[in-house]
Amino acid sequence: MSKRTAFIMGASQGIGKAIALKLADQHFSLVINSRNLDNIEPVKKDILAKHPEASVIVLAGDMSDQHTRAGIFHEIESQCGRLDVLINNIPGGAPDTFDNCNIEDMTATFTQKTVAYIDAIKRAASLMKQNEFGRIINIVGNLWKEPGANMFTNSMMNAALINASKNISIQLAPHNITVNCLNPGFIATDRYHQFVENVMKKNSLSKQEAEEQIASGIPMKRVGSAEETAALAAFLASEEASYITGQQISADGGSMKSI
Repeated sequence: MSKRTAFIMGASQGIGKAIALKLADQHFSLVINSRNLDNIEPVKKDILAKHPEASVIVLAGDMSDQHTRAGIFHEIESQCGRLDVLINNIPGGAPDTFDNCNIEDMTATFTQKTVAYIDAIKRAASLMKQNEFGRIINIVGNLWKEPGANMFTNSMMNAALINASKNISIQLAPHNITVNCLNPGFIATDRYHQFVENVMKKNSLSKQEAEEQIASGIPMKRVGSAEETAALAAFLASEEASYITGQQISADGGSMKSI
């Protein structure tokens, strides 16, 4: 069997980078992506420093752009000849509420993430079908089930992605292609640290007080690490996860309260 090839979006930092490093440890051939070439090249260097024989291709570009997606998937097919794992990982839009949401911004947010994920799945699936194997993992979030008051558009978008993923999973199952959604809670990434700063400013708290306030709402009383989230993604990408599809799996320390 040929070595499995994985394509990871948003691999320059946070969860995306952690997934790339984890899959490198498991000897995947990697295609890693970030909007900025200067940001993604150091990740390739980190991987090769640990695994000198690893195959790592860098394809920089904004995956929320339709033409960029088409070009990158063309390069994957041309350079790799196959694709076995897709990690959809694009940030959501800015916070908003029902009262202040803007139709133009809402449309842009859906286009940049929801449409981008679905288009990437279509392109990836056409390659995966050639070998009758695939693992598609969508990084989404718990807002799909427990909407945030200040995350009106993102909550709708997450729900749409979960619904679409379930539908797609049924259609791709006969090809041995699984589709699952990984929903992170509070994870110690740059986005989390930005949230901490916002809590500090809004409530006139110190950094420690803001972090303690956030952790108090998590049953495990701590935020998660990108590496913990990557471990779950790596399992879903593995041969052992062959009977898991159409699922929504949270890595959130028990934060989601609903059943």
